[in-house]
Amino acid sequence: MPGRHECAIFTSREHEAAESCWGYKNCEKNPGHKNFISVQDFKDNYLPRLQSDFHREKFRSCIDLTVRLRVDCTSQARPDDDDMAEYRGTSKMRVGTGCVWGVVEPDYDEPCVCLKCGGNVARKQWRFKVWTAKHVVYNTEEARKTKIDFFYDDDSCDRDGSMKSAWGVKVTGSKLDRDWCWMDCVTCDEELGERIEEIDCSFMLNDKLTYQDLSPLGLLASGDEDCDSVLIVSHPHGQPKKITVGEVTHRDRENLRVDYNTPTCPGSSGAAVFRSGSILGLLPVHSGSFGKTEQEQINFGYNW
Repeated sequence: MPGRHECAIFTSREHEAAESCWGYKNCEKNPGHKNFISVQDFKDNYLPRLQSDFHREKFRSCIDLTVRLRVDCTSQARPDDDDMAEYRGTSKMRVGTGCVWGVVEPDYDEPCVCLKCGGNVARKQWRFKVWTAKHVVYNTEEARKTKIDFFYDDDSCDRDGSMKSAWGVKVTGSKLDRDWCWMDCVTCDEELGERIEEIDCSFMLNDKLTYQDLSPLGLLASGDEDCDSVLIVSHPHGQPKKITVGEVTHRDRENLRVDYNTPTCPGSSGAAVFRSGSILGLLPVHSGSFGKTEQEQINFGYNW
């Protein structure tokens, strides 16, 4: 894979909070993160500018279905040229982003396979998929050590209980040269299961998620309503999710790669890249960056 991955790498879960805060405050690529919009700011001050209830609801859904991934394992099965090869066999933690997809109606009285229950307890449980980059979650061994954090929207969420977590179960599909991965996941948290099922249903009411005009947001450098715009929701440095907006700068049609100037940081790997005119299922997943500075937002993902 060309460029650099954008996982945030931490010493361990024990030191995660301190290292995450340090990385955010001392970021060299986007000092100050002035173009990163908090969830509440976006909902309060930007969503009302959009032209229809349909678009506003779709944006809310894609924000709520964006999750933080914390992976405590690097598989020995990764090849020598893999970005994470130096961490093989260790529990050094990396953080990326994913997007929930395909929540199914709950199973009843089945052995729950989440890490907490370990298949030993019969519970009501919801299964769903998370779509992310393969360099974030390489295989089932890593999926089983992946914690999926929902609704981590601000600093208070992990203290007041509004952030909910689930666990990965197995990788059911992936493509190395396109850097994407499907991961099956499960939760027996009834409040979480019902909530994500409702959000997913809203998201899937129409299989086309078209952002044909993001210019009312006032965030596009060109201000051109006809440009190929890009919106990304991610967890920079493992911090609460942020929204960034930019434009496509180049298409490599041979390799199906899309380059864009939408700001990203370590921790953004695996985020869904929502493009104007995109159809769900053909969206790129954010893979990495060629740029090193705020002026060089040369970031990329691959179409399926």
